[in-house]
Amino acid sequence: MGFTTLWKRIPVLWGRLRGTAFVAAVTPLGWATLLVGGATTMIGWSYGWLEFRGLGFLALTLLVLAVLLTLRRPNHDVTLELHQPRVPVGEPGLGRVLVHGRPGGTPAATVELPVGRAVARFRVASLGENDEHEELFSIPTRHRGVIPVGPVRTVQADPVGLIRRTRVFSEPMELFVHPRMVPVEVAAIGFLKDVEGITTANLSSSDVSFHALRDYVPGDDRRSVHWRATAHTGRLMVRQFEETMRAHLLLVLSNLRSDYATEDDFETAVSVAASLAVAALREERQVTLYTFEGLVAFPNTMGLLDELCRVKLIDEGTALSQVVLRAGHDTPGASVAAFITGDTDPTGLRAAQLTLPSQIRTFALRVRAGMEMARRQLGDLTVMDVPCLDQLSMVMRSIT
Repeated sequence: MGFTTLWKRIPVLWGRLRGTAFVAAVTPLGWATLLVGGATTMIGWSYGWLEFRGLGFLALTLLVLAVLLTLRRPNHDVTLELHQPRVPVGEPGLGRVLVHGRPGGTPAATVELPVGRAVARFRVASLGENDEHEELFSIPTRHRGVIPVGPVRTVQADPVGLIRRTRVFSEPMELFVHPRMVPVEVAAIGFLKDVEGITTANLSSSDVSFHALRDYVPGDDRRSVHWRATAHTGRLMVRQFEETMRAHLLLVLSNLRSDYATEDDFETAVSVAASLAVAALREERQVTLYTFEGLVAFPNTMGLLDELCRVKLIDEGTALSQVVLRAGHDTPGASVAAFITGDTDPTGLRAAQLTLPSQIRTFALRVRAGMEMARRQLGDLTVMDVPCLDQLSMVMRSIT
């Protein structure tokens, strides 16, 4: 095989070797040592330079020792646990890594636990068959979000760092850091006071809002028969009800970066949305949440808070009126709409409100630190300035 043919086959051979476990375990320093050792050995033997021969021998010896030191792979049973997969912002996330020894014993190894962008490392000594090593950890949660935790991996490396072999032992987990919330009285919001719902013009044979009596027709539910009226009139009479519409809160949260003076204002806006939504859901009301990226789907209250952990600022988006128009079209049963944004021009809020049906009661909450709590009325749109989350309850009580 000629030199030219061999040179052309090098990329093919390298592509095959790169996927092997040994090649993947060699660090950049290891490859540099191999190249230096090979080059100095060739130069030393070609020109008879003893210094280069010694340097090449030393480099290759270090590589051989590194391979021997990392030849035995760790074989642990590792369990990764989070004490609580969901914590409010500011409360640390607690967890543990439990390492079990397996039959035949396991060699000492370094265990790595990636947490977000950081990596926690701890040393595990040699373990026998029934030995265990427990490592507790605490994750600070200064900001709302989703923190990836794991997977746990063991690392075997030589002292110089030429060979580094890793093995993954667990599945990655997620720690949800929920936004801060404050209690909001649903009755204070001014639009969820009725128990039965908002009555409509549609009549039904079964609901909770009684309307009148009428003659029985085939197909009516026998449970709706009003026996006292039947005995009085001599005709079979049934109750007739008005269909009711349960209060349905539509939240439109702006996550457009240009709408907020600072990222802290956006975090406050997310907390405002979470506080209103949770207050309504706890009263078994319907809640629909939209951002500039579309509908935020969630199965329950905990699912809502999980999804709010993933909401982030975006640099570009359509106008608020376009988002509200789409949200109103997709939520025909909404009875109340709330716009939560930063220091947005009130005329833009009014334009967005005009895209909704007139029967939907609408208010807007503008979040910006440092400004005073204020209220203004633009037609039938109430705009409230919220300087901080702690004043949300007071702001909502002022909406009538």
